[in-house]
Amino acid sequence: MTGVDAQAAGLAFGVTAAVTMGVLWAARHWRLVDVPNERSAHSSPTPTLGGVGISVGLAAGLLAAPVPGAWIRALLVPLAILLVSVVDDLVRPLSVVHKLLLQLAAAVSWVMLAPAISIQLTGEWVLAPGPVTTALTVLWLLWLMNVFNFMDGIDGLTATQTAAMSLGLALLLVTTDSPLLSVPVVVIAACLGFLLFNAPPARIFMGDVGSLSLGFVLGTITLAAADKGIPLWLSSLPLTVYVVDTSHTIVRRGQRGENVLRAHKEHLYQRLVQAGWSHLRVDVIALTVTGLFSAAAVLAVGGSWALSGGCVTLAALILGTGLWWKERRGRE
Repeated sequence: MTGVDAQAAGLAFGVTAAVTMGVLWAARHWRLVDVPNERSAHSSPTPTLGGVGISVGLAAGLLAAPVPGAWIRALLVPLAILLVSVVDDLVRPLSVVHKLLLQLAAAVSWVMLAPAISIQLTGEWVLAPGPVTTALTVLWLLWLMNVFNFMDGIDGLTATQTAAMSLGLALLLVTTDSPLLSVPVVVIAACLGFLLFNAPPARIFMGDVGSLSLGFVLGTITLAAADKGIPLWLSSLPLTVYVVDTSHTIVRRGQRGENVLRAHKEHLYQRLVQAGWSHLRVDVIALTVTGLFSAAAVLAVGGSWALSGGCVTLAALILGTGLWWKERRGRE
């Protein structure tokens, strides 16, 4: 990490912490809190506007990072669009359609503002810039924004997971000449600044603004890696825990004829909390599995396929066991 990267990271950390502290004070003063209901994992009214701090911190860090102007605009404009989702926490819940339109606007603005990229899907299959690549990019960003939104449900989980995923992505980008190399460093710093207030027991939640913004930014980083020769399946490996848990839950709910868009408490992390696990314990286990998947991706890029396979096998065994237990518990 260069001196400029360190300055950008420090700025992101400081601004995120300062803004989050201000938002926390204002939310408590005006009673802008999330009151627990039957689907909540918390037991006392808690502010949910912390994502504003994350977004502002990300913007500050990105502006100070050595990232080309075109890429900066492509990141900041969608982040500004996603700030509108603060309405969901501050005024009234947004409908599913309105949320999707907001996410679509953010994804499309990225495609319109970012330099054209190709996407390496596998070692041999590369999608050149064009309509198919554009459509895949928009769908990928939409999917990840919703994945992060669905998985943000307990203290510290999304902030710690995003930091761990970003570390893995940063190590992948080091092997390339990607112009977005500094971005995951800034994301890590912003998440750490937010964790000062979100670590269990959380004093504030990130809400839709935070989860959607982090999902979007990590999606762009995976695409940037795929543009520089790292297959998308490999650059996405650090995100496996979130993607698999969400996909498994949606598929199983769909098979049972349930409304997959309706709020629920059937994700693995939610089932573990219901079984008596502390939020911190769930966070640590999730960090361990994400660390293994991230290590597998980095080792694979370095050519250590045997070690990479070992990390994937161990991570998949832990995650698979958790999903098996969740299904068994659901039948009881």
